[in-house]
Amino acid sequence: MNNRITRREFGRLAAAGASIAALGGMISPAEAEARLRLIWWGNPDRDKRTNEVVDLYMKANPGVTVDPETYSWNDYWPKLATQAAGQNLPDVIQMDYRYIFEYARRGQLADLTPLVGKEIDLSDFDANQLESGKVDDKLYGISMGANSMTHVFKPAMLKQLGLELPDATKWTIDDYVAMGKEVKDKLPEGVYFSENMAYREPRLETWVRQRGKALYTAEGKLGYDLEDLTDYFAFWFQMQEDGLTPPADLQAQAVANGKMEETMFVTGHAVFDFIHSNQLVAVQKLVPDEVDITMIPNQKDGKPGQYLKPSMLISMAASAADPAAAAKLMGFFITDESAADILLIERGVTGDASIRQRITEKLSDTEKKIISYLDVVGTHVGELPPPPPKNAGELDRALAPAWESVAFKKVDLKQAAKDYYDNAKTVLDRA
Repeated sequence: MNNRITRREFGRLAAAGASIAALGGMISPAEAEARLRLIWWGNPDRDKRTNEVVDLYMKANPGVTVDPETYSWNDYWPKLATQAAGQNLPDVIQMDYRYIFEYARRGQLADLTPLVGKEIDLSDFDANQLESGKVDDKLYGISMGANSMTHVFKPAMLKQLGLELPDATKWTIDDYVAMGKEVKDKLPEGVYFSENMAYREPRLETWVRQRGKALYTAEGKLGYDLEDLTDYFAFWFQMQEDGLTPPADLQAQAVANGKMEETMFVTGHAVFDFIHSNQLVAVQKLVPDEVDITMIPNQKDGKPGQYLKPSMLISMAASAADPAAAAKLMGFFITDESAADILLIERGVTGDASIRQRITEKLSDTEKKIISYLDVVGTHVGELPPPPPKNAGELDRALAPAWESVAFKKVDLKQAAKDYYDNAKTVLDRA
């Protein structure tokens, strides 16, 4: 029998005793009648799990009603911006590392520091993951899991094509292109070697980091040169011209919708695609064949382009009418064992040691692949970059149309790169 009492269990016992002594059984504000709005971006699998946790929470807290809202990534940020402008943000918000500084510094997120140790128990939480939610030394978000960027593929398809992946930590983009050319004529009609990833800002980030640069500097400026962006566009344009990626019109359909179920990989149009490691679970549910992930191929003699980051964070609106109730819901998602049994690592590998230990034996083979992948990536990564500065979200959204002007051959790629780069500097200067 294991009689070890974790720091969390000790804290809960102590808190319970203190509450009984001080309140004499009175109901705390968080347990009183409350109505909370919860918003997240997701996919069918995440939506299902999250709604199950919401139902579980309301069953355990009959005085609380939680109204869930979910959107695709592309729809989520415009929706959240509209709500913020209308001073109508949901109480509990799924937040991304790239946006947290922007929302926090506009005064739209609540500092969670006063709630830690009360409604939110982080006694077993990894300090590094906790740091990723801090802005100006205040806690505005709690990591819901660690992840990293990946290429996703089907092992059976690679075997059928006679392809064998090189060492994940050593393969290069030259290897990637060579593999594509080797199998191009073996692929069924309508299937291409790779998604065209030019429009994906995280993929651009790995590109410039491999060159020893950064997407953004700590001062909120561009951390790469025009030449880097021009080379990036040129690489992916050549991939399209060589028939290794889908034609512009087919690729644009997936970009426009922004839904996982309509990506080139899930719809069967690409052998390789780009995802974050925590998305493997959702992808596997959408694809009948076994899927796996590998590291992003590097440039020749390049520095590590990848890093471990919070897959997403959970934050509270500064306008939340009942901060204690909102914090209690957040704590349920982060540290409750019954919630963890449902969520597992779909949102990334949790930073909570007690929860991670509890769920490991419950993980599927797919989820164990994520753990193994992060073990490998963790030995071949650079440091977590500075968070994107204010207005960086505007640049993320502008990359796809800039690339599509190249893909559809409406604008010369050098001019398109210059237009995007110049605009990016203007947007960041305006911040």
